[in-house]
Amino acid sequence: MEEKSTAENATNSMADVVAKIDSESKFKRGQIVTATISEATEDGLQILLPFSKKEIPLSKTELDCEVYNPEEYASKIGDTIELLVVDLKPSLKLSQKLIKQRAVEEAQIAEIEQGKEFQIECTGSNKGGLTGQIGSYSVFVPAKEIRPSFVQDLSKYVGKTLRLRLIEIKKDRKKEIIASQRVILQEEREAKAAERDARDAEFFDSISEGDIVEGKVERATAFGAFVSVGGFDCLAHISDLSWTGTKAVTDVLEIGKSYHFKILKIDRANKKVSIGYKQLQPQPWDLAADKYHVGEVIHGKVVRIVPFGAFVEVEKGIDGLVHVSQISYERIETPATCLNVGDEVEAKIVAFDPEAKKMNLSIKACLAEPERKPREEKGEGEGERKRTRAPRKSDDEELSSWSEGSVSVGTSLGDLLANAEKKNK
Repeated sequence: MEEKSTAENATNSMADVVAKIDSESKFKRGQIVTATISEATEDGLQILLPFSKKEIPLSKTELDCEVYNPEEYASKIGDTIELLVVDLKPSLKLSQKLIKQRAVEEAQIAEIEQGKEFQIECTGSNKGGLTGQIGSYSVFVPAKEIRPSFVQDLSKYVGKTLRLRLIEIKKDRKKEIIASQRVILQEEREAKAAERDARDAEFFDSISEGDIVEGKVERATAFGAFVSVGGFDCLAHISDLSWTGTKAVTDVLEIGKSYHFKILKIDRANKKVSIGYKQLQPQPWDLAADKYHVGEVIHGKVVRIVPFGAFVEVEKGIDGLVHVSQISYERIETPATCLNVGDEVEAKIVAFDPEAKKMNLSIKACLAEPERKPREEKGEGEGERKRTRAPRKSDDEELSSWSEGSVSVGTSLGDLLANAEKKNK
């Protein structure tokens, strides 16, 4: 009995091996076969394949249905269905739902071969590039094909979506796609550059120096404001924002707000446009004629001292000159003896020419004029000798005296005349 049982087992094992060999030789991975439904169970179907007498299980997870219902499939016993050969080892594995997926995949691959852009999620990286999967195809993106510039750390792309275009496809057993994201990014960059160049050319053709344009302040820097004029960034230098000068752009302009500007300079070759804001604003001297008049007293600050006087800031952008002679009633050699830069003073406007942008001021005109002291008489021997008029004498008594050596000589006027007549004879 034992020998008989052993022989039967050996026969059955041999039959299984032969059946397996037959199945492996009759089917190929990726092949679509027609099978007959022979039974419906809770776990799936039992099917019969051509050239095979043994039933093969088909899991319910491999059926093309949203919800598996054994009773529904029990009514289909004897019907045929198409299945995809997924694997041959260790046993034959079939799937119905993968047929539909493969059809979708084949249509997608056909579009990819025609140059259509596709996307994958990067699942890994190696020294050569990035890896991913699309259907049954593995996808490889060489490092140089990730973007136009060099990528130092490939791991940063893991988990991110890549936009790709086909470089090469292998449909053999390996089923691999080699693709590039760089070509897409490069094309988009070139397209944007061409669009920008066309837009810039149209902008430069529409403007001229001296034009008044409206622009929105986009951002501020230490040297000025960048203003969008028709979508083109123009520079308003900080020196062109205010006639009186400013330390910060935001002291004059508000970011995000639109203003009118004057085009000062156009550099088409370098694509630069300089604009000004102060050029559309009145200068301080333009308003000075209505604000200041000769004879008025102003309050100002000394901003500069020169040998011939001092300049006083009446307001931002308007300076007046105080001549050295108009600083004090006392005679001074230099303004620095009385004034320092930063001193606040009051001065009277003594001359004013708004067109010439000149204003003359006088500090001493605001001061009380000092009283003049009478000259003091000086005694004999001090300073100049006091001059006194001698009483008038008669002609006979008129005398002249002088010193000749150490001898003092006295004579009358008659003697002098007689001596003169003798000399004439």
